[in-house]
Amino acid sequence: MHRVNATVLNSAEHTPVLVVGAGPAGLAAAAELGLHGVACVVVEPRTEVSHLRPRAKTTNIRTMEHLRRWGVADSLRAAAPLPVAWSQRVTFCESLSGRRITDFDNAFGLTVERDDRYAEAGQQVPQPVVEEVLRHHVRGLPGVDLRLGHAATDLVQDEEGVTVTIRDDAGISYLIRARYVLGCDGASGVVREQVGVRYAGRSDLRPNFNLVFRAPELDSPLGPAVQYWVVGERSAGVLGRLDLHGTWWAILPGVEADYGVRHAEELIAGLVGHRVEHELVATDTWTARMLVAERFRERRVFLVGESAHLNPPWGGHGFNTCVGDAVNIGWKIAAVEHGWAPTRILDSYEAERRGVVEQTVRSAESNLAALANALPKDAEAIQTAKHAEFHSLGLVLGYSYAGSPIVQPAGLRPRASDGEETGYTPTTEPGSRLPHRWLPDGSSLYDRLGAGFTLVGPIRADRAGVAVLVERAEQLGVPLTLFEPPPGDVRREEFLLVRPDQHIAWRADAVAGIDLDLAVGSAQRGRGVPKAKQEADAS
Repeated sequence: MHRVNATVLNSAEHTPVLVVGAGPAGLAAAAELGLHGVACVVVEPRTEVSHLRPRAKTTNIRTMEHLRRWGVADSLRAAAPLPVAWSQRVTFCESLSGRRITDFDNAFGLTVERDDRYAEAGQQVPQPVVEEVLRHHVRGLPGVDLRLGHAATDLVQDEEGVTVTIRDDAGISYLIRARYVLGCDGASGVVREQVGVRYAGRSDLRPNFNLVFRAPELDSPLGPAVQYWVVGERSAGVLGRLDLHGTWWAILPGVEADYGVRHAEELIAGLVGHRVEHELVATDTWTARMLVAERFRERRVFLVGESAHLNPPWGGHGFNTCVGDAVNIGWKIAAVEHGWAPTRILDSYEAERRGVVEQTVRSAESNLAALANALPKDAEAIQTAKHAEFHSLGLVLGYSYAGSPIVQPAGLRPRASDGEETGYTPTTEPGSRLPHRWLPDGSSLYDRLGAGFTLVGPIRADRAGVAVLVERAEQLGVPLTLFEPPPGDVRREEFLLVRPDQHIAWRADAVAGIDLDLAVGSAQRGRGVPKAKQEADAS
């Protein structure tokens, strides 16, 4: 085991948490830690966010709900170049100026209508814009130290913490000592390599070629769409607007890098249906990878986001899954740091996220079977092949943490079928996301939840049981908010203990049946009668 001598420790800066990498995962982790008042240092080698390669372009409903918790959902929508009202459609066509084949409306959870099932609709917005909004947000959080131009180069763990070597943009190295390190530095980052964790999975052999180009005069008679899937003979691929001022992106499957660079003008003309005056801004080539790390934790180091998993972009789940990872580990580290949960709660990070990640990777991989260059020009066939890619509400909102060591024991929820990945049925099953609804005053149920745990149910109907639970929460130091839904709400029919991440930890007909100790990791399963029930019986 590596040991760090006292001289080295004395020369190091100290922080509770070091976040390595400030892409979506790292910034989300900083936002979550900052929400709970936990200090952290975030290091990121990029001083500026590049808009040349926009990468992800879909911020899904669940991620937008997390942005709402952090208070930045409206800021992101204001910064997004494409308002949701502009289009919620994916169009399949023979070319941008050719025949329409079929449409998918309200794709990716895009809607301008309120829906009881969720607090925020999806948002089409390039990843660089998301990063800029989150950079601005975390800079304003007390205790969050965002250091751009700084990169981790080495780390050493011991029983008490992790010592990480950091190099700044002047080439000067220094040390940071952290109790926990979050590796949010992606597939090629140093953290996963330093802790010796490998990926398992496969890569697709087919190349993909990306283009970003400016064509201010380009438009389509097919009308606005967030994506145009061109099923054509001259070119086959996907393209769409990055903004409303003439900047476009395109992905052409099966095109080699050298060919793509030499024939970019022809490829664009094939997608559009005719030659168009344009400026080529950037090109990029990539292969689809379906990889999951063999483990998400190595003692005090946690792999978050693409350092833990990689999947193809088809379906728009990549960076959104990374945000889910960051939220999950973030609130749990905060619970440990504030002393109301033991360190073993951190064991639940991989127990909860691995199943979600594996299901997401499988879903994205299944979408590889029907890329634009492999689809027929047939509306019915396209609707059958691509429905799950654009309507995946079950995958986005329906995943469950049932089976987790900190969720009420019950029969394990089976893995979602294809139908469950597309359709979403709200449920109060422990482990599931709390079913949302809009309250009579127009506010969101989620806005009434506390930053810690929240007891939702008929509070006034079981005052004695609630008093016992509140007392136990005070003994443990667990922040607990009480919320009684309005008359007529089905959530008044049972008691739900809701976690900081809006997932249900426990469900009971009476408050005495809720085991708060287990929900925060202060007790282990199989130890008999829940303490809350013992105290209620004794009273």
